[in-house]
Amino acid sequence: MKYLIFCLLAIVGVGLFTNSTKPNGPSLGKANTYGFPDSVKIELQRTSFKDMPVLYINDTAASSESIKGILGRDYGELMQFLNKNKLQPLKFIAWYYTTQAPWHMDAAVQTLNIPDKLSGRIQSRIQKGGEVLIAHMWGPYDQVGQAYAKIEMWLQENSRKAASAPFEVYLNDPATVKSPSEIRTDVYQPLE
Repeated sequence: MKYLIFCLLAIVGVGLFTNSTKPNGPSLGKANTYGFPDSVKIELQRTSFKDMPVLYINDTAASSESIKGILGRDYGELMQFLNKNKLQPLKFIAWYYTTQAPWHMDAAVQTLNIPDKLSGRIQSRIQKGGEVLIAHMWGPYDQVGQAYAKIEMWLQENSRKAASAPFEVYLNDPATVKSPSEIRTDVYQPLE
């Protein structure tokens, strides 16, 4: 349940995005909503990751303002399913497939395995592992566009291509940090 609360809080800034620097990644938001000075740190890491079993709900938000509620509902449904089936969430993940309304997205949770039977709107897939560029970000979620911009710059500077849509992994609970600069989000960009 703590993770569900984290996910709901982590997406507060999503509704502030008004344009995009690159497909599949929201742009820089307006001034952060936490009342603190913007303090964002981003480190890039090229590495690899293993295949990830994920349970997800594909959804659409009609407007930027409705993203928070849609994702909150989706993560709530995922958590109920996990609890009912005694599954442990490993990572909370989101994919954004559009850069403006309507927002097409997947709210997902990585698990150790995928159960034989799914229910409701829950679907499953294996996120193919492989080489990845990860933007490790410390800072308010409404500034995540900076991570996407750094990834795009790295791709251009290194003549590399994206293998698929990037995805966001939420690493800690904003309710437990002393400052928004401690909020951690990883943006994974799979590489060809």
